[in-house]
Amino acid sequence: MIGLDTTAIIDIFKNDLKIIKLINSLDKTFASTIINHQEIMFGLDNENLQHLEEEKYYDDFFNNIFVFSLEKPSSKKASKIFWELKKQGESSGRFDCMIAGILLSNGINTIITRNVKHFKKIKNLKVISY
Repeated sequence: MIGLDTTAIIDIFKNDLKIIKLINSLDKTFASTIINHQEIMFGLDNENLQHLEEEKYYDDFFNNIFVFSLEKPSSKKASKIFWELKKQGESSGRFDCMIAGILLSNGINTIITRNVKHFKKIKNLKVISY
């Protein structure tokens, strides 16, 4: 199973040929997290008709892949990631640490993202870009 970051999900929505080609070339099951869902929802204004149409797409998308929640073990893993990076003088956003913590806690060690720098310093997480 491979995790999809928010950038990948948005680019799939936009029919970006690079991500579509990559997804089609992989014989894998895909998953994401409730944090990715939240990041997308933050970008949608519920008074904007176009955004309401996008919300329908994303609802369907997230209903058709595995979506992992933030649970106690993944919360602790995310905190560990955050502090390991901080002690190394690296910074990563709390959302990205939560995404990585959720994926790793659920046995997923690969993520597809356009934001390589957000995830490349996280131990045991392979990053695929497009």
